[in-house]
Amino acid sequence: MKKVLLMATVYRVGERIYSIIPKLSEEFEVDVLKTGQMSNQIQWYGDNDLRLVFDKLYSEYVNNIFYEVPSLNQYDLILMDDDRYRNGMKEIYEEALSLGIPVIGHQHGNQELTKVLPNLRTEDRTSWDYITVFGKKEKKLYIRGPFDWTDEQWLNHKGLDFSHRILLGGIPCNDRIGEYERTDKHILIIVNFLGNRNAPFLRFDDKVFNKLGLLELQKEYNKKVVIKIKSRADHPRPMEDFHYLSKILSKELDYEIIMDVEDDNKLISDSFIVISAPSVFPLKSIQKGIPTIILGERIFQHDNPEEYRKSAIRFGKDLPTRGFYKQGYGQLGTFYDYKGVVELDTQRIFDEIQRQYNNGKEVDFIENTVEGGIDFNSTKVFLDRIRELI
Repeated sequence: MKKVLLMATVYRVGERIYSIIPKLSEEFEVDVLKTGQMSNQIQWYGDNDLRLVFDKLYSEYVNNIFYEVPSLNQYDLILMDDDRYRNGMKEIYEEALSLGIPVIGHQHGNQELTKVLPNLRTEDRTSWDYITVFGKKEKKLYIRGPFDWTDEQWLNHKGLDFSHRILLGGIPCNDRIGEYERTDKHILIIVNFLGNRNAPFLRFDDKVFNKLGLLELQKEYNKKVVIKIKSRADHPRPMEDFHYLSKILSKELDYEIIMDVEDDNKLISDSFIVISAPSVFPLKSIQKGIPTIILGERIFQHDNPEEYRKSAIRFGKDLPTRGFYKQGYGQLGTFYDYKGVVELDTQRIFDEIQRQYNNGKEVDFIENTVEGGIDFNSTKVFLDRIRELI
């Protein structure tokens, strides 16, 4: 039986593919190397150690869990849980390259599609030979180049065809959401950065929560509000985050704050509506057909009309036509063509919720954004990509 080494570095990135381990182990011997935030060298920075959740879910399916790099020449393929050259990934890739062992990276997360090529480091491939991306939109950019490339960059890129190295992998962990019934228990708010810390994006502070109209939503729909916040290695003080929110939220609001959740598919399935910063997480609720609002701030006038015109000629119908969005509560990324992107305004949020209830699941968006997302079969899609390379 052939052997696969899975390199686990960051839980909230890697969890999207960890769920393939049980099926993967039916065909291959699987070992796991834990480094970075998954190593035992750091104290967990949230309120529930997700490394232990990993062990609980997957240890029975793997032969070995390593914390030091094993001999690589015993493996037929190495699978990274990220696409970035950190946490030892670059060094392992270089050794695997010298041994002729193929390495598959995995798309880090939702990111601006104008920068997808440099983000995934296609030209020097410092930590992978092949990379799985969520859906067709990302793969197209490897053939056509980013929206904001100059004509010269675009023409130079035409001779570099990396399309065979960009693999459609979907988001395997989202498959399980198809097994759950919707219960409509709560209104779910998915936060990126809170207002009690520095951040590269707009922060969720008291002004933002007031404009969200949570009290109005609660009175209208008679649902509890659940606020999901991220645990972060660069801000390892979860109780400060809980305390901050308890100070700024209305005393009249019936709410709960959560951080590290063992089963986020169940959390989504229990949601009546979802309001989120742009991230991979709300793709779950979109796949489930739950009304999902993505917070963004639109710019109707493109900064450089001439470049936009050239891009329109170059990309045709694939160019975003609903306006460009400036940096908001996260990178808009793959949501550029999602109809549920709404500026922070209570009435617009209400209106979009109603539109989605009337129109139903965003099938076209899902088909182009998450391979296997309609039928919840991304695990099969991902395993097919592995079989083709090993």
